[in-house]
Amino acid sequence: MASATPMYNKNEELTGYRIKVSRGYDANGKQITPYSTVWKLPEDWDKWAKKRQQKELDIAKANFQVACDRGEVKTKAEKSAEKKAIAKQLAEEDLKKMSFADAFDLYMYETKEDKKINTITSINTTMKRALKVFGKRKVEDISESDCREYLNVLKEDDLKTSTVRKHYETLHAFLNWCLKKKIISHHPMDNINKPVIQKGSEAVAVYSLEELKRIIDCSKNEPLMWQVMTLLLADSGMRRGEACALRWSDIDLSTGSVHIVNNAQYTEGEGTYDTSTKSEKDRYIYLNDQVIKILSEWKSLQKEVIEGFGKKAPKHVFTHLDSGDRINPQAPTAYFRKFGEKYGIEDCHPHKFRHTMATFMIRNGVDVKTVSEKLGHSSVEITLKLYVHIDDDAQKAANKKFASLVWNG
Repeated sequence: MASATPMYNKNEELTGYRIKVSRGYDANGKQITPYSTVWKLPEDWDKWAKKRQQKELDIAKANFQVACDRGEVKTKAEKSAEKKAIAKQLAEEDLKKMSFADAFDLYMYETKEDKKINTITSINTTMKRALKVFGKRKVEDISESDCREYLNVLKEDDLKTSTVRKHYETLHAFLNWCLKKKIISHHPMDNINKPVIQKGSEAVAVYSLEELKRIIDCSKNEPLMWQVMTLLLADSGMRRGEACALRWSDIDLSTGSVHIVNNAQYTEGEGTYDTSTKSEKDRYIYLNDQVIKILSEWKSLQKEVIEGFGKKAPKHVFTHLDSGDRINPQAPTAYFRKFGEKYGIEDCHPHKFRHTMATFMIRNGVDVKTVSEKLGHSSVEITLKLYVHIDDDAQKAANKKFASLVWNG
């Protein structure tokens, strides 16, 4: 029987259901990847009575079940295998005639097994502009000047250098694959240098001490879950996705120890899922008493309300109180944007808490290695590059101290 799981957008609004049909288990007792599809809500869904909503969903589930039973539905792996089979049959002269869009489609099918879901999503998002520009053209006909013009337009659109660099790297990797597959006879970007990010040109944004105190004070007027999110991000410096992936089993409320293991991701079609942290390493950090106290309050409220609905207490820390479902990892960004507008705090963003914590720690004498370990950076060099050079106040204070010793001694 088909099952349905609700799907939400970044604003936590219901957008549809992921319908799955089981394919049973293999000889080793491992579940075979089920057939899956996304059923989007009809436009007038909100105007329907709950009985009609359930009926329409049941019909969608039944139709998908029938399609699966008839063999009309294929898994991603089966579709990928078909694409690969077609690619092998293509003659070299046919490859030379491939359009940019067709070649990119084939590229994603052939290489996606080596990529994480969030990497695939990132590539697809980045390449949207290139597909609009080059989509119908033969890849072989795209010249060096075409690529230069494309990158120049990105710069003229006032995109950050780091963003243009990402476009460069993604397009370059795709064309490199085309060269290996003999879709093109030469790489049109070989003589185009990668955009260089000048040191200090894209400074890390932080909250001032006054802003941070105001945010914490204003958060007291907000729902308890968001109070917890605010204090946790400010105190821990963890990434938005790491916070959304936290389970109660990762936190020891008696000691304040937190084991950061996962990073929550969201993609259209896949919903919310966990991956490893950005550095692919787990780490332990410690929280201050104020955060531990409010976490305990939230845990009690969350358990009481959700169990009141006849459901089990949730495993994840950040969940909806009505359903117990975990929140979308994009929700904090949307929440803090509205929070900033509400309380007059400019550029209010969850990642800014991370930069702020690191900057103030270093400014107040905490060694860089300790800060780096708390942030979960893969190396101390990353921490040094991001934070040490931006601390102008500390440099000025050091200069004055030196002057008092040498010139005023």
